[in-house]
Amino acid sequence: MTTPQRGDAAGRLQRSVEHYAWVSDFLETRGLSRRTRFFLAATVAAMAAGVLTLLFGAGGPQDPAGRALMWFACAGGVFGTVLWLWRWPSHTLSLAFTVVTTMSVAAACLAYPDSLAGLFGCIAFTTIVGYAAFFHSPEATVGVLLVVVAVAVYRTVQLGAEDRLALAGVDLFLILQTSLGVALALYSLGRTLRGDLATADLDPLTGLLNRRAFRRTVASRLTNQHGKGGYLLTALLDLDDFKAINDTYGHAAGDQALVAVADALRATATPTAVIARSGGEEFLFADFASAHDVVARYDELCAVIAALPVSVTASIGTSFVDITAVHPRSHHEMLDRLIVAADKAMYNAKRMGGNRCHHHGSVV
Repeated sequence: MTTPQRGDAAGRLQRSVEHYAWVSDFLETRGLSRRTRFFLAATVAAMAAGVLTLLFGAGGPQDPAGRALMWFACAGGVFGTVLWLWRWPSHTLSLAFTVVTTMSVAAACLAYPDSLAGLFGCIAFTTIVGYAAFFHSPEATVGVLLVVVAVAVYRTVQLGAEDRLALAGVDLFLILQTSLGVALALYSLGRTLRGDLATADLDPLTGLLNRRAFRRTVASRLTNQHGKGGYLLTALLDLDDFKAINDTYGHAAGDQALVAVADALRATATPTAVIARSGGEEFLFADFASAHDVVARYDELCAVIAALPVSVTASIGTSFVDITAVHPRSHHEMLDRLIVAADKAMYNAKRMGGNRCHHHGSVV
C-alpha cells in the first residue's frame, strides 16, 4: 500500500522539478531571467522595508512576541532579496524562498496590533501565491493558499469580536478572491504557455525537436552538467541521396522514410540523448557521457538505418568536447562549434561513399 503512494509522491516531485526547470529555461532563453530576478528582489526588499516601517512607526507592536515576529518577517525579506540578487535559485532554494516568504508575510500580518490592518496586510500574500502558482506545483500553491486562509480568517474572527464583522467579511472576501484569482490565472497561464511552446518546439512530421528547441535544450542541460565533468557528444546525420526517394516514389514515401528513421533514432538513443530533425533529411544528436570514445556507437546507427524497411542509408559526422573546457557563458558558442565540426565530418563520410560514420574528434 505504501509503495504506490511513495511512487506518486516521487512522480509529483519530479514533475514539479521539471516544470520549474522548464520555466527557468523559458525565461533564460528569452533574456528575461535577469529582469525577473531583479523584479523579485526589489519586490521582496520593498516588503521588508514596509515591515521595518511598521515596526518602528506609530501603532507598531510593542510586546516582545509581536516585535520578534516582525523581525522574523524582515529577516525573511532580506533572505529573499539576497537570494534573487545572488543568482537564479535551484528548485530547492526556490521552494525555500516560497516557504520563508509565506511565513514572513503571515508573521507580519499576525504581529500587527490593529486587527483590520493585519487583515488588510494579507493582500501581500498575492505576490507569493502568484509565484508558487507559476513556478511550482499545485500542492505548493495550495499550501500557500491555506496559510492565507488561516491568517485572514483568524484576523476576521478578531474583528468580529470587535463588532466590525461586516467590514471584516468584505475584506476577507476581497483578499481570498484576489489570492485565488491570481493563483488560478498564473497557474493556467504557465501550463498553457508550456503546452503551446512544447508543441511549437516539435517537428510536426517526426515529433522530434526542431533545431531551435534542440539548441535551447542542449544549452540548458550543459548548464546543469557544468562542474560534473564528462563529455558532450554531438552527431549530425544526413540521409544519403534522399532526393532520389522523393523523385522516384513521391513525397509521401519520403515522409514515411523520415518517420521511420526518426522512430529508429528514438529506439536506439540513450535516455539522456537529445534528438532533433534540424531540417529536410538532416537530424541532430547530443548526449552526455563519461568517456568520449562512446561516439563509436554512432557507427552502429548506420547499420540500423540501412536495415529499415524503407530503402535509405545515412552518413553521420560526430564531434565532442570535454565539458570542463567549456566556459559557463559560452555554451551556445561551443554548441555551434560542435555542430559545425560534426557537419564537416558528415560530409567527409559522404565523400567516402556514404552509409558510414566519420569522427571529427574533440573541438578543443
